Amino acid sequence: MDEDAATAAGQLLGSGPAGVLVVDSQELLSSTARVVNAELGEMHLKIWMALVTLHVIHGMPEDGRASSTIGEIGRLVWGEQKTRGGSNTDRILETIGVLDSARLTIPGYDPVARRPAPGIGRISLFSKLYIDDTLMEAFLKTGPKGLTPEQSRARYGKRLGAKTEGTIAWQLDDEYVRHLATAELRRFDWTKAQKLRKVALALWMIFSSPRFPYRPVFGSLDGSESVELPLTVEHCNALGVRAGTDSARRRTINEAGPRVCDADPSFVAFEAHGGRGVESFLRVTRQRPTQPALGRPYQFADGQLVLDAV
Repeated sequence: MDEDAATAAGQLLGSGPAGVLVVDSQELLSSTARVVNAELGEMHLKIWMALVTLHVIHGMPEDGRASSTIGEIGRLVWGEQKTRGGSNTDRILETIGVLDSARLTIPGYDPVARRPAPGIGRISLFSKLYIDDTLMEAFLKTGPKGLTPEQSRARYGKRLGAKTEGTIAWQLDDEYVRHLATAELRRFDWTKAQKLRKVALALWMIFSSPRFPYRPVFGSLDGSESVELPLTVEHCNALGVRAGTDSARRRTINEAGPRVCDADPSFVAFEAHGGRGVESFLRVTRQRPTQPALGRPYQFADGQLVLDAV
């Protein structure tokens, strides 16, 4: 997974002001990547990560080309247990359509000269996109006349189950391909991501980043480490928490935290503290990772979901 996109999850999930996240006077997360022409949500981020995962599985081709079936993308996003139906197929196709129109703006980078420069660069995610006629027919509901809804679903289900149909192919923008080739790539555990949504998903993606300066918990014998940061409005915006009051923002985090810990037992607690006359802050405690979070793409953590290449 693209580490820059992962740490920007709070900003990319939904609309609202972006923030700058500063810990120990170090800027960890700022508006280094903005999306224009589209308002992204949880589904968009997961599909984006799925396409990057498939790019890696295909060997990170220099031309950025890859293809997949709608079923494989769905299994990545929702897991094997999720029933694949017409509504889920529609969601994937709608999401890919939005991503196709999205543009990433990157401050401080000139994509024409391919070098750092003062100003704003803009790139696309895709340079080319192909959706076969089976999927488009199902998506646009333009099948043969006279079929009952049950017959239509059965027909599309049979065709989409064929290995040669229900195919999506894409070519990532060459600038984004170059970025992925040189960027920090984080091992992405889909078995955990499939269990998380909204703020919980953003918190998991952000606080899994090795960019955070976790420190050993004093007196801990079990390898626990923690990090603290003030819950300013700007920090909350960076985390994707945009409730209107300080207490509501703390409540949002305290409700999402246990979901993160349930999905990823390496996290021990997310504790948002504060109150009248007390500056709010967040303390995140986790077990020290046994494997580095960043690595080149062909290394997979124990127990991590791995797909066979198509």
